[in-house]
Amino acid sequence: MAKRKKVDFNLASEVFEDASLTDSFQEKHPRKTTVPITQLKTNPHQPRIELEQNAVIDLANSIAENGLLQPITVLENSDSTYTIVFGHRRVAAYEYLNKKEIEANILTSLEDKDLVISPIIENLQRKDMEPLETAMALNKVLKMGIVRTQEQLSNSLGISQGRVSKLLSILKLSDELLDRIKDTQYKDVTVLAAINKISKNDQIDIFEKIRILPRNEALIKIKEYTRKKHIKVKRVIHGNNNITINTKGLTKPIKEKIIAYIHEIELLLEKKEV
Repeated sequence: MAKRKKVDFNLASEVFEDASLTDSFQEKHPRKTTVPITQLKTNPHQPRIELEQNAVIDLANSIAENGLLQPITVLENSDSTYTIVFGHRRVAAYEYLNKKEIEANILTSLEDKDLVISPIIENLQRKDMEPLETAMALNKVLKMGIVRTQEQLSNSLGISQGRVSKLLSILKLSDELLDRIKDTQYKDVTVLAAINKISKNDQIDIFEKIRILPRNEALIKIKEYTRKKHIKVKRVIHGNNNITINTKGLTKPIKEKIIAYIHEIELLLEKKEV
């Protein structure tokens, strides 16, 4: 009995992604052929800042063992070159394997809007999608005027308006946190959107505390943090014959200032008694 071949999830994910991505292009009747790697151009609107090398190597190993299960999709240019529409990672894997040609579905025409939006859709459907990259790409689409509203953008991408809103909200985070998100490759959009409820001065601190937690625990921590910030501690309590000052949580310099003021008050009271 022949040994059953192990399912390769690197390649399987590529097939499933392209199955939904190319549905909208079927009416264009692309022709399938092989194209030289040297004639391929990166989509100028590709939002990915950089491809993770380990992911490219894993995909390359999968292709070496199983072959390419799904051709890339390219747009034919007038100068005998081809612009990659779907499949940037597969091209990178082929380059890693030093292959000279790759199978491709060739489109002869494509609207500018589709060329801008297609790589965003491709990245949204990947588990390794970097939310910061996608947020920047969505913002670029809006600024270019390709679509005018978040609702139109969500319809073009096939995702909810809430998802679009969460992604765009990432760009409102502090610059320090945005750098940290890129460094740590943090990907939970829901958690990042929730951090927007915290002041920019405190965002990096709360992020470091919750970034390794599961989503539900991270959201609870953020909620607790915002609740504490909204509760104002009553520092001075007036009684009939006394005044109580609560210094819990205050920094040492502030406490020292309060003590100095108390000494001044004591001196003032002593003068009144004389």
